[in-house]
Amino acid sequence: MRHTTLAGLILAFGALAIGGPGRAQDAVLPAGTKAPAFTTRTISGAPLSMQSLRGKVVLMDFWATWCGPCRMATPTLQSLHKKFAAKGLKVIGVSIDDPNTLDQVKPFMKTAGVTYTISATPASNMKAAQKYNVSGIPAMFLIDKKGYVRWSQAGYGEGEEAGLSVMIKKLLAEKA
Repeated sequence: MRHTTLAGLILAFGALAIGGPGRAQDAVLPAGTKAPAFTTRTISGAPLSMQSLRGKVVLMDFWATWCGPCRMATPTLQSLHKKFAAKGLKVIGVSIDDPNTLDQVKPFMKTAGVTYTISATPASNMKAAQKYNVSGIPAMFLIDKKGYVRWSQAGYGEGEEAGLSVMIKKLLAEKA
């Protein structure tokens, strides 16, 4: 049953990802919503939770190695991480790869030059995706220091870095 549910969710994510950027826009958790709590592990095995991120601005991306738009978004996420990590931004890639493709995460990170935090724990990441109403990937959430979603989007389009940079600067300037 567990594998059937996981496989069904992965097929649903894949179908929506193929649909293109922004098609599932209304499905993600909207701005102004308290970011749901979740606990997972980073790819290196360290614990990661929304509670541990309190007081930081977080750009969270639900993605998978097999998702073309997710791969297109990776350079933007890496660039934002490089620009703002020292100022307090935490970029987190929440992989929804299934156990059959999980072994592709580390090689992809290396090839793409990813240095931001990646979580690759299938069961807990799928639970987190459900809590965030993720129905298509990539799905991104910008979360403020108080733990509220300030921007969310399903899909990815070229040229989004400038707008995200403006929003991130604004959130970093706010008090916790």
